[in-house]
Amino acid sequence: MFDFASFFLEQAEANARVQFVYNLTDHHVAFVNTAYERVLHGTQAQVNNELPALLGRLHPDDRVYLAHYWRMWSKGLISDEVEVRLQSPGQPDEWFCLTPYYRKTASGTVWLSGTLHNITVTKQYQQNADLFNSRKNATLDMLSHDLSGAFIMVEQIADYLRQEIKPEPDGEMLKMLDVLASTSQDSVKMIRDLINLEFLASANSALKRDRVNIGDVLGVPLEQLEHGQRLTRHHFSYSLPAAPLYADLDVNKVAQVLINLVNNAIKFTPDAGTITVRVEPGPGCVRVHVIDDGIRIPLEMQPYLFDRFTRARRPGLRGEHTTGLGLATCKTVVEWHRGTISVVSAEGQGSTFTVELPLSEVIGSVPVA
Repeated sequence: MFDFASFFLEQAEANARVQFVYNLTDHHVAFVNTAYERVLHGTQAQVNNELPALLGRLHPDDRVYLAHYWRMWSKGLISDEVEVRLQSPGQPDEWFCLTPYYRKTASGTVWLSGTLHNITVTKQYQQNADLFNSRKNATLDMLSHDLSGAFIMVEQIADYLRQEIKPEPDGEMLKMLDVLASTSQDSVKMIRDLINLEFLASANSALKRDRVNIGDVLGVPLEQLEHGQRLTRHHFSYSLPAAPLYADLDVNKVAQVLINLVNNAIKFTPDAGTITVRVEPGPGCVRVHVIDDGIRIPLEMQPYLFDRFTRARRPGLRGEHTTGLGLATCKTVVEWHRGTISVVSAEGQGSTFTVELPLSEVIGSVPVA
């Protein structure tokens, strides 16, 4: 008769991922495969003695998070994967993904088993891709304002020349001025359409949330926007929380929401106006405020501001076109993250858009060993 127990034991020993079984009732590791020695550089026979030191290598920002996860797991209330970082002296942090399994026997013994594998390369690739996308989108948005402004000025000059040239310009000159004006209009529309398409494409892609430090991921586009402020002729500044704040975010989508809100502030703030972004902690959430001293949003428009194809559409101060989809899409993305978006706008005070996003769920702190 085929010995299934031996077969699965051999399979576990041959696995490149760490596989383990923990007896929660007796608080000891009942089994760990030899991958423990290759992946975590321990000694298989000494795993119970080495466990406290291994847990001591957890990144400080991940300890309470994993403690909450452990409490839920030990009650059979969670089966999702969790990602944590381990530290080693003089070495970069390593990322590990834990896949859990829970089993309670008829006698009451609780067994926790799972696999652990190193995902450092994957995380580094993802972080680099997010970094590139955030910088690219912020740079494109700044350049679009600069190029749109130049084309709008050309259009205005063409209209001025048409009215001011005396005597009346001949037919050919009128045609050339018309071509100049229409080409400028088409160019502005094309630039804004490309930016809107980029935003909508990002917003409509599948949601992929990761636990990230808000200051790290939003700092990238904010830094890029600050570098690009000379192109928009505005005063731009931002502030980030002093301590880490972790939330489960789709980094690209949330960064695009931030860029879109700053873009709106630029559209409705005169040259030399001030735009400020503040990222700060709130009760159980992180708050992102985008503040400008531009023209206010009329009170009658505010209830419809986040509607799709809203009646609150209006051109920017420099003639920028609007589709009526930007703020509606921002609201959708924020709600996907179980957050809220709101606006306060009053005469002489400009506008403040506020996004609130819930922090990663951590309820209490319990020991993980």
